[in-house]
Amino acid sequence: MHSVDGQHIYSLRVLPYCTQSGAVDGTTLVLTEITDALALERQLAAERERLDLAIKAAGIGVWEYCPENGEVLLDPVERQLFEIGADTKAGIDMLFDRIDPDDLPKVEASLRRANERSGDFEATFRLRRSDGEVRWIKGFGRAIAGSAPQRLVGVSIDVTPEYALAETRELMLREMNHRVKNLFAVIAGMMTIAARSHDDVRSFADDLRHRIAALGSAHSLASPAGRPQAVGLDDIVAITLAPYREHARIEIDGPVVALDRNCLSPLALILHEWATNSMKYGALGSGGERGLQVRWRAGDDGIILTWIEDAAVSDREPGKRGFGSVLVETSVRQLRGAVTTADTDGQFRLDMRLPAGVLLRD
Repeated sequence: MHSVDGQHIYSLRVLPYCTQSGAVDGTTLVLTEITDALALERQLAAERERLDLAIKAAGIGVWEYCPENGEVLLDPVERQLFEIGADTKAGIDMLFDRIDPDDLPKVEASLRRANERSGDFEATFRLRRSDGEVRWIKGFGRAIAGSAPQRLVGVSIDVTPEYALAETRELMLREMNHRVKNLFAVIAGMMTIAARSHDDVRSFADDLRHRIAALGSAHSLASPAGRPQAVGLDDIVAITLAPYREHARIEIDGPVVALDRNCLSPLALILHEWATNSMKYGALGSGGERGLQVRWRAGDDGIILTWIEDAAVSDREPGKRGFGSVLVETSVRQLRGAVTTADTDGQFRLDMRLPAGVLLRD
């Protein structure tokens, strides 16, 4: 009930008044002001609503675990993360089965420490989903003080995007370092070869400057920080090989093919890596003694690009797999393509098959 001015709220209890003989001889009215208690209750309800909304918006799963019997209680988000149906009774073993085996021991150890010491649980681990996708999960939890039996309550956060971003940054840094080293190697090779055909410093410097500028044009196509424009496959091949025109007999043959702009960087990286390796070990470093042929054909099923070098005694190290090889493999996977290598009959040959998805669609 409310006061006349509406500022106060009271709880009214009506109790029977009994005499010593047990007979009811009236009533006792007990008024208790509950204004502050109701205000606090409304505040707590609003805070709970905001918390639930924040947890749902952030995709945070909430769980509760009883170590004594292995029972777990999962909210809908947690069930979705671990791919457990809404009607399925979940146990801790069911969750463990979905954690990557390499990460499971540290998760179990962290849970055990939190339970034994009534402390906090924290672990980062990978979930392997039924479709083969791997998700990175960050788990936090805490033992509930005074609970009997002991219970832990916690949350799970999907941090896959953060890990993907960190891996991309690391790959870009490694790529940058690798490509800078390759550029030094290529420029050193250019200087050695150019020095053989020049008698004065001025012509040597002019020739080398033009070659390095052409090399920079090819390098910029593969720049991950750039915004590539729509260009043809013939343009990419021509620009990539332009710095090496005087280093070997180069033949380029293929139709004009427009590529999807998202494919330009990985394709330019592949060609740049092949040209760098050829400069180090193959035809492009032969001073014009050997030839290079780059051909391609396009159809409804995609593109087949062939890279053929006249081979001498091979200086390549087939057993050695450096970052350049990893970079090419990563770029080929990004294009959903495949590469085969052959070194026979006096030729070194690379065949790259790219799906129709790399072609620019109107």
